[in-house]
This record gives sequence, structure tokens and C-alpha cells, in this order.
Amino acid sequence: MMATLHRFLVDYDMAMLRALAENLGMALHTNRQTEAADQLAAALAEPSSVQVALARLSVDGRSALDTLLAAGGQMRAPQFNRHFGQVRPVGPGRLEREVAWRHPANPAEELFYVGLIYRIFCQDERGAGEFVVIPDELRCLLPQPPAAPPFAVTTVPGPCEPSVQEATLAHDLFLYLVYVQNQDVRPYADGRLGRRDTSALVQQMGQPGERRLALVHHLVERLGFVARRHALLRLEPAPVKGWLTAAPARQLAVLQTAWRDDPTWFDLCHLPSLVCDVQTGWLERTDPVTTRKQVLRWLAHCPPEAWWSCVSFVAAVKAADPDFQRPDGDYDSWYIRDAASEVYLSGFESWDQVEGALIADLLAGPLRWLGVVRRAESYSGPRPEGELSSLCRLTAEGAHWLGLAAGEVEVSRPAPITVGPDFLVHVPASASLYVRFQLERFAELEQAEPCRYRLTASALSRALAQGIQVEQILAFMKRAGQRPVPGGVAGQMRRLASRSEAASW
Repeated sequence: MMATLHRFLVDYDMAMLRALAENLGMALHTNRQTEAADQLAAALAEPSSVQVALARLSVDGRSALDTLLAAGGQMRAPQFNRHFGQVRPVGPGRLEREVAWRHPANPAEELFYVGLIYRIFCQDERGAGEFVVIPDELRCLLPQPPAAPPFAVTTVPGPCEPSVQEATLAHDLFLYLVYVQNQDVRPYADGRLGRRDTSALVQQMGQPGERRLALVHHLVERLGFVARRHALLRLEPAPVKGWLTAAPARQLAVLQTAWRDDPTWFDLCHLPSLVCDVQTGWLERTDPVTTRKQVLRWLAHCPPEAWWSCVSFVAAVKAADPDFQRPDGDYDSWYIRDAASEVYLSGFESWDQVEGALIADLLAGPLRWLGVVRRAESYSGPRPEGELSSLCRLTAEGAHWLGLAAGEVEVSRPAPITVGPDFLVHVPASASLYVRFQLERFAELEQAEPCRYRLTASALSRALAQGIQVEQILAFMKRAGQRPVPGGVAGQMRRLASRSEAASW
């Protein structure tokens, strides 16, 4: 709740009350502090006093007032101080001796010495902190400020060539689940994957495999898809099946939401350009969930069907919400080093190297991997002057997840697989991941795009060793293909199962 004028003034000493009164051409009729605060509060709330205060402001002072009014009458003190200066602490004797109210050093002091702004510790949706505020009694008497410029990114021509739909993190997570199903994965005590498993998974995922793998590994554990049993990772059947059988848009939304709401994953500490020294405990005071939600809030302001410059998005966030990950405005106690120079990055002057780099990395990394944005590196038309950045645009899934599109994302009906007499299984692009996951248990992937599996003796033997019955396999392929398995294929598989030994087909 906003404090009243009287609540602010009652904390001032007589020297400060006299200074405010004199600066506005008023005379206090008492030397009792509480009575003087009452008299001054009533006088400051008069429309004539507000007009006197406005007349005393410089152009910069009026700009500071308009900015504060546009922010709803309150702004976090560190952000206000960066733009408009800070009121110098002055004791009663020095205040009267130097008549400081006649010589304000900055716009903040102008507003302070005409009684328009005050400081208060309170809390908003982003947490507690110190705020610069205009009391409600004064705000209703002040003229409305000019409309704030909208959050705007630079829209640009699309890429020279149609951008290729990239594999999302859902694809990588599928590969991870298949690997854990078919291999004995023995992680380290701290949960990290061993070198052999990391190398094998990175090779399957491609570049930038290690960073994507780290996020996949984290999300798999976060979602409860795996559990450690007897030192080995094992899949949890119910949640894994639930995710594999979901529609593609739903699978992606599960991962997007898990990442957004995860308080244990710090995107900042995964930037290749930065090194976070966490020994001092500063990371415990940060909130990665709030940071991600703030970036997503601004992302939702981007035109949903246009390409825009990534650099312009970073610049727009800096202009509109520079403290999106530091609501307390603390730019000095985070121990972050530049990875190349080892120099510590502190102060607001390092914003581009820390906050700016984080936003750019989210666009190029997690938000792209999670299918929220699509990126391109080339323009079909002339670049904006000085523009060297990549392009981004929201995907249909991303716009839906951000609440910019109503209804459900349209998905095609899963098409059946085709089992040929040559023991090849053709899997259409629209087939569910659950079908592919089951095929991975008893067939060998021969080609990823278009997807094709081969039924082999070794793969079937592996499935039999895991307790899967050949009739279960044949029944599954019949359901997934919506027709019986070719007789020659079914017969050969039954013969192999009956012999329970390797055979070449």
C-alpha cells in the first residue's frame, strides 16, 4: 500500500520541512515537527502548490517526472538513480548552511526538493526493494505524461531462402530416452553423465550437442522420466509413456514449461562467454524463473508473424526493462567473469556483456531449441543500416505457448507405419514418438530422414533378452501399421524367437 504524504513528511526533521516549505514559497507556522508535517502535507496537496512545483522544474526534471508517472508513479530506486541521479545525503546543519534546495545537482534532487518524490521500501510482483514514488495525493493532480513509446523491435525482410525447420529439444529428449532404454547408463555420484555416454549422445544430437545435452539431461530428471536404480539410470514407464504418446505440440509445451518454471537451472551460468564464480553464494540470491518470465513477457510483444532483428530485441529490453534479472539493481556483487579475458564484469556498464549476452543466447539457444523462435542468418532484402545480427520470428507453437494465439496448434493425424517384405519399416514424419520408441527396442535405425528401420536378428535378440515376446512385437506392428505384418516377415521372426539364437536374414 502506498504511504501518504503525511507518512513521508513525519519522518523528516524540521530543517528538511522548512527547506521544502521555503522552496515552494510557503511559511510554516509552528516549530513542532508533527504539526509542521501536518501543515506541509496539506499545503503540498493543494493544486496551486503542485503548479508551483512544476514551474520550478527544468526540462530534465520534467522528463524525470514524466518517466516516473509513465511507470505508474513508482520505480525501483537503482533504475531511477541511473537515469536521473541520486539525492545526496545532507544533514540538517549542512542543509541550512548550503541551502541545498536552491542548487539541485540533478533531476532527482529537483523533484525531491519540491516535494514531488519520496523513497519507500515496499514490494511488487518482482520482490522487495527500495522505490522512488510519487504519493497518490500528488499523482492525481499531475498532468498525464506523454504516452511511452511501445516496445518495438526492428522488423526486417525474411531470409533469402526458406528457413529449415530445426529439430527441437523434443527430438533430443527422445534420443536420450532411447539411449537409456538400450544402454547401461551409469552416471557419476553428482548426477553428471560419464564420458562414454556423453560422447555417444552428443554424436547423435549434433552441434551444439553438449549444451543441448546438458539441458535435456536436466529436464529428464526434473520431469521424473528417469530414476537411479542400483547405480544405473532407468526409465520411469508411466511418465515416459505419457509424454511419448502426447501430441507433438503438447510434448514441446511440457518441455517449454518445465524449463520456464525451473528454479534450479541457471541459463546465465551456461553462457560460453561467461564464467560464474558461485563460491560467494551470490547465485542463491538470483531468481532464474523470474528472469525467464520477464524475457518471455517482452518476447510476447514481438509481431507474431514477422521476422525481426535479434539485436533490436536486446536493445528494446535494455530500454524498457534493463533490470529484468536484477530487480534490486545490484550490478556490483555478482561474481561473473568474461571467459576470454578473465576480467570481472560489474557495474551497469557491463550490461551488454552480461544481460545482453544472456538475452541473445536465450534466442540462439534454449528458445530456439524449445521451438519458441526460429532463427535465420540471412536477409532477402537490404539489411538495416549497421545491422549485423541474426533474424528471429516466433513459431506457431511459440506464439501459442506465449498466449498470442487462441485454440490448439493444428497437428496432422499420425500416419501408419509400413512393414515391407524386405524387413524394412518405413515411418512417416507424422508418426508418434511412441511408435518410434517401440521400434527402437526391436529394430535398427537405418535412416533418420525419411525415417526407416530394419528388422534384424541382433535387434530382435536384444528385445527377447529384455523379456519382450515376439507375439507382442508382431501385435504392436500390426496396430501401428493398421494391417497385418507380411507373412514371410512374421514367420521368420517366430522361427528366430523359437531358436533363441542369432540368425541372418
